[in-house]
This record gives sequence, structure tokens and C-alpha cells, in this order.
Amino acid sequence: MPGQKAKWTILTYIAAHNNLEDFGMRSWRQICDVGSTKQVIHGVLFDGPNGASRYIFGDPGKQLLKEDFDDFDSGDPKRLVETATWLFQKYPAEHYGLVLWSHGSGWQPNEIQQLAGMVRGDKQVTAKEAEQRSATSASPALFRTSLAQILSQPSDQRAILFDDGSQHSLDTLELHRVVEEINKGTGTCLELLGMDACLMASLEVAYQLRKSVHFAVASEELVPAESWPYDRIYKKLKANPDFSGSDLAEFITKEYAAYYENNVPSLLGGDVTKVALDLSKIEDISNALQRLSKYLIDEMESMAPLLWTAQITCRDRELHQRYHSKFDLYLWDLQSLTDYLLVEGTGDILLSACRAVSRSLQPGKAVLISIHQGSWFDGIGGVSIYLPMPNEAPRVTEYYPQLCFAQDTSWYDMLLKYHQVGKKRRVQLR
Repeated sequence: MPGQKAKWTILTYIAAHNNLEDFGMRSWRQICDVGSTKQVIHGVLFDGPNGASRYIFGDPGKQLLKEDFDDFDSGDPKRLVETATWLFQKYPAEHYGLVLWSHGSGWQPNEIQQLAGMVRGDKQVTAKEAEQRSATSASPALFRTSLAQILSQPSDQRAILFDDGSQHSLDTLELHRVVEEINKGTGTCLELLGMDACLMASLEVAYQLRKSVHFAVASEELVPAESWPYDRIYKKLKANPDFSGSDLAEFITKEYAAYYENNVPSLLGGDVTKVALDLSKIEDISNALQRLSKYLIDEMESMAPLLWTAQITCRDRELHQRYHSKFDLYLWDLQSLTDYLLVEGTGDILLSACRAVSRSLQPGKAVLISIHQGSWFDGIGGVSIYLPMPNEAPRVTEYYPQLCFAQDTSWYDMLLKYHQVGKKRRVQLR
């Protein structure tokens, strides 16, 4: 197969050096059993507690190539770039796909202690702090460098940064740098980026990647450990190698929802959500949101209580019995927020701005398709946004202004104004 240009070459990067090893192996077996063809090449990196290997699959159940590593850090962005470049150079294709399998599973306490020692010398993180960080949903980061940057801060700042969900912003920046490096090697943009990991379907992530990825598939919520039904997804692509990026993104979303309709994930109560995005149109959402941002800034004295109540209402409706969710990282569904403002808000300018945001989120535009299973997510649009509440979040994370979305829109200024007014008025949770 080397030397022939395939239709698709896809790397599924399984970072399972954690308590999800068995689930990672399940995904590995599904991909191996589908195998590759001349038109669709599958490569997999599997990193588990007992070591790492990278594979290129041939006929169903067969390995064309396997390379083992005694020391492999799948959380190191350099290793991801190296692995993608290795596969894509061996098997050039019309379209390249990258699927990140991580689930935001986080770091084990001993890994956090080890990393803290590396970045802070002899200032080891305490066992108690390591346990706390590994136990909270705010601790997972796709890349070790994101966690290292937080741990390098003084102890009083580390608490603030972790509580702030700052690794969300850090990982967004790191992910962008990784994809850019991969694209340099292929000379083209990734056709598809699949994020089989929790909480990655945010407007900030999509906007950051808009010039380096054509289509993305992600969830704004938690992802079951069983992950995607790779056997169904890759069999369909095998049978339809002429799939475009949008075709594949939509099919992944549909098949994911269909799978969990019949295979209810007990830990999530049966509720899942997934979205497929056309990143070339993501500015339609950001442009619409810019109008709303400017209005909120100008009218924040009167709008802060309404925005606060909108957040509480949306969160109360979704949480139910869940212990962890996107709200732990101060992420809110954008459609739910604007829907509430449309019902409870007044004034032509506000309502017009909210309607524009709502229209931009409708399927068939930037949002190719958004599907959910379960009543928790009724009414959501599939895309979240960073919106920490005054008096609840310590502050707006200091890393947020580094994002392209924050630099190109007024959302960051709106967040600062919201916190300023909210704290001055001592707005409290009901």
C-alpha cells in the first residue's frame, strides 16, 4: 500500500495510560478488526500502563506494522505530532483524519507528583493535593504541558487556576499548535478532527482551529468510557471511501447517538450529546455572538441579574443527579442561554441579537448536525462557551485572553464587565 495515495489516512491516538486501559483496548480491537484498504488507511497509537505501541493495520484483524516503545508519554504534544507525521508520510492521502481518544481521564496522583517535581524542582506537590487534583473533573488535561504550566505556579495561584478550569484554555492553545505542526508535514489542513474526549465542543476550541481543520466532531459534555462505536463508523467509511469530511463528521455523530440509544451508559444516566462542526463557517457564530456581547457590555448593570438567572436555570435543568459536567469548567450551552434570554429578555436590540445567535447555531450551517440522547440535554445546541459566574468562579482565567476567540471578539471584555458588576451588586445563588 505504500506509494499509493489513499482517499483517507486516519490516526486514532488512544491515550489510555490510566484507568481506561480496558476501554482503550476495546477501541483498538474494533479498529483492528475493520482493518485498512488501499483507499482507507488506519493507524493507531495505543499507550497503556504497560507501554505503548503504534500500528498500521492491513486486512481485518491483521497488522501491517507494529512498533513498540518502552517509554512513551502520550500526553506530550511532540509525541502526537511525531506519530501523526510518521503515519501520514508513509501513507499520503487526499484526506487526513485525527481522532484523539482520551476522555479527559486525567492524571493519576503519582503522575501529578512526578510532574510537579519536574517543573518545580524540589517543591513537590503534596499527596493530598495530588489526590484532590486527580479526583476532580477540573484536573483532566489532554496534554501534559497544560498541567505542567499550572503546577509551575506558586501554590496560592495553582488553586485559583485549577478552580478556574484554566486547562481548558491551555489545552485549546496546545491543540492548535499540535494541529499546525501536523499540517506542516502534510502541506494541507486536517480534513477531520475527532475528539473522543470530554468537554471539547466549545466555541473557543472550534474558533481556534478554524483555519487548520475543516470539520470537527466533539461533545460539549462527558463522553462514556465505551467511547465511539469505531467498528460501525470505520466499516461505513471502508464501504464509502469517497466520503467527504462533512459526510464522515455527520455519520460519526449519528452513529454515536444511535449506539448509545441502544447501549445506555449507566454512569451518565443514558444521556449523551455529540456535534459535527464545519469550522469554515464557525465565524458565523462568533459574529452573531459579537452583537450580543457588545449589548451586554453596554447594558450590564441591568443585564447581569438576567444573565445570572439564565445560567442558574440552564444548569438546574441539566444537572439532575450528575456529579460532574461541563459546568465544573464554567462552560454553558450557548443555545440554552440565548433561548432563555429570548423568553425572559426585553428590547428589540437584545432580542434581535439573541435571534441571530440562535440562527447561527441551527443545523446545516456551522453546526452540521447536533444530536443528543436523554432529557438532560433537551434544547441544547451542541456548542458550549466559557462563562464563569461572578462570586462563584475566583476570576476569569488569565489564559483566556490568549485565545483567538477572546482576541477577535468582545466576549472577554463582557466577562470582565459581568464579574465587575456582579460582584459589586453581590449577586448570589438562589
